[in-house]
Amino acid sequence: MDNLETSSLVRKFGAKVAGASHGKPILDVACGSGRNAFFLSSLGATVICMDRELTRLREYLAQNASTGIEEADRLVPQQIDLINDPWPFTSASVGGIVNVHCTLPALFPFFGSSLMPNGYLLLETVPGCGGNFRELPKKGELKEALETDFEFEMYKEKPVGPAERNAVTVKLAARRRA
Repeated sequence: MDNLETSSLVRKFGAKVAGASHGKPILDVACGSGRNAFFLSSLGATVICMDRELTRLREYLAQNASTGIEEADRLVPQQIDLINDPWPFTSASVGGIVNVHCTLPALFPFFGSSLMPNGYLLLETVPGCGGNFRELPKKGELKEALETDFEFEMYKEKPVGPAERNAVTVKLAARRRA
C-alpha cells in the first residue's frame, strides 16, 4: 500500500501468525487502512479487517479489484464499532489476531475465547508521543490482563511520559494456551 508501512511487530511475527492459523481467518482489529492486513494476506492468510471506518481500505480494494492482485482477494472488510457493537466471533473461530495502535482491554476476553488454541495474538499500543501516555497502560498491566489465556513469546515495555504516571508502550506476541 502506498506510503503505509507494516508494523515492525507484524513483519517480525507475521509468518508465524499466518502459519499457526491453519486456514482460519486472522483478525486485524482496528485495521485502519489495512497496512498490516495486506502484509498478512501476502503470506496467504485470509484477513478480516475490522474497524468502524473502512473508507481507505475499501478505496484501496476498489482501485486494485481489476488488477488481479491476489492479496486483495483475501481481505474481508467488516465494519464494526469495537466499543459498542457485540463481538461477532465464536469460540476458537479465528486463527490469529492483530491489534496495532488501538488497545481496548475490554476486548481481551473476546480475544482469548475467539482465538484457536496455539493461535497468535500480536498487540502493539500507540507510541508514546505527545500526550499519548495518558491512554497507555501502566507497567505490567497488559501482561497481567492477558497471561491467563496467553503464553508470551515476546513482551516489551518502554516507559513513556512522566515517571509518576508509570505509563508504558507495549509490543507483544503471544500464543493462546491450549
